[in-house]
Amino acid sequence: MLHFRALLASLLLCVGLAHGQSSRDAELAAARAATVFLLEDLVAYTGTAKLYLERDRAWEAIVRLEPGNEGAHKGLKHTKNRDGSWKVPEKPAASKNFGKDLTECARRRAQIAALHRDALVTIATRRGLAPTARRALYDELLAIDPDDAQSRALLGEARRDDLWVLAETVSGKTRRGELRALVKELVAAVPAPAKIEPREREAPLGVTWSACFATPKVRVFSSGDAAEALNVAVQCTAAVELFRRVTSAPKDVPDVVDLYLLTSVGARDAFVAAWPGWSAEERSRVKTWAGTGLPNEIHHARWDADAPKRLDGAVRHMLGLLTLYNYGFDHQKSAWAWEGFGLYLTRELVGTHYTWYSTGPTSGDAESKELLGKLMMGDANWMNEAFQRSKRGKGTKIAALCSRPIDTFGVDDVLTAYALAAYLLEGRADRVGPLLTAIGAGPSDKALAETLELTPAELDARLVRWMGERK
Repeated sequence: MLHFRALLASLLLCVGLAHGQSSRDAELAAARAATVFLLEDLVAYTGTAKLYLERDRAWEAIVRLEPGNEGAHKGLKHTKNRDGSWKVPEKPAASKNFGKDLTECARRRAQIAALHRDALVTIATRRGLAPTARRALYDELLAIDPDDAQSRALLGEARRDDLWVLAETVSGKTRRGELRALVKELVAAVPAPAKIEPREREAPLGVTWSACFATPKVRVFSSGDAAEALNVAVQCTAAVELFRRVTSAPKDVPDVVDLYLLTSVGARDAFVAAWPGWSAEERSRVKTWAGTGLPNEIHHARWDADAPKRLDGAVRHMLGLLTLYNYGFDHQKSAWAWEGFGLYLTRELVGTHYTWYSTGPTSGDAESKELLGKLMMGDANWMNEAFQRSKRGKGTKIAALCSRPIDTFGVDDVLTAYALAAYLLEGRADRVGPLLTAIGAGPSDKALAETLELTPAELDARLVRWMGERK
């Protein structure tokens, strides 16, 4: 009987879809009526088979597709209000399955779900529905069969063990392992840095260069020890290839990059006083920083208080240079992308995220200020903190994040930018290159929406869910 009714329902649906003047609503009504017809058949079967819990599930699916279906409401013990609406019991009676043959029930339910899925896909394709409208439409499939893999796939989900999670959650776990392996591979592949001598350019700077090394990508001139200079040369060289691999960037660094490591206050002061191109005011200001790009150059100097921070800052400079050279934007054009991707990739490469380009992270309440201290000291799991803040409504919404300039970034902006970059690099790796290209060409909110096919609100919800599922 079910096969006959499925055939009949398909014919009815085809008639509805073939009517050239029919509206989308009419097509959906035809599809839902055909599916309700089959679900009523499933109700009859489950009643006969004493599968009363499954019968309730079928009735609930009918109500989802046809909210005014009186038989389904009565079957679920709903009571009708005077205005015609239905009242759901505060404590619905728990039905049980007394029959044993759940296999046939599952088969019938899957058949109905497949028929309805095909109908919805046909309608969505014929009507050219946008991705958001498609997902809203496909969501009703789960009322019929929440374990239908193809329906879940249409909603961007996949199975992990016994749970349905985002497809990005499954791919993200694999991608994290791949990234760790890639970092090790790229660091090991860096040619041994060659010892070099300071050039004429370095002579007038008033610094004793005690350790100087070069690779095909960088030259490192340090006033400190050889071990640090060697490590900076290797990690910054690896950063170039890491960036190109994860973003599909078409260009290498424009030239060999000079990195100056000033390991004492005296070395910093001498360097800043002697380097050409700064005004007196600029020389005073840059000395209060931890490092800076050099005027009208691709080169960079670091004078952070310790070696890990100098390394972190040098790597971030390389990543920023590659972003600007390949995709045409900097921290002023797209603060979240510059900060988020830079922080994440630096963390993957050297294990720290000390260097921030944002200048306003101290804004906020006492709790966020305390969190800021933990983040700056490295005493925090950034992904966990981002999830907890977002779950409690403290995280920054995507729309606000995209519009916020770097000099107004607060701690939640930095965390959300980092989490969003992680989501993209881990869960949507194939979209990273196109997204960065789109950000270079236009507003980042538009780039995100068009590249990911998600509205800002959808991306907010998806990001929080992904962080909660991430292991």
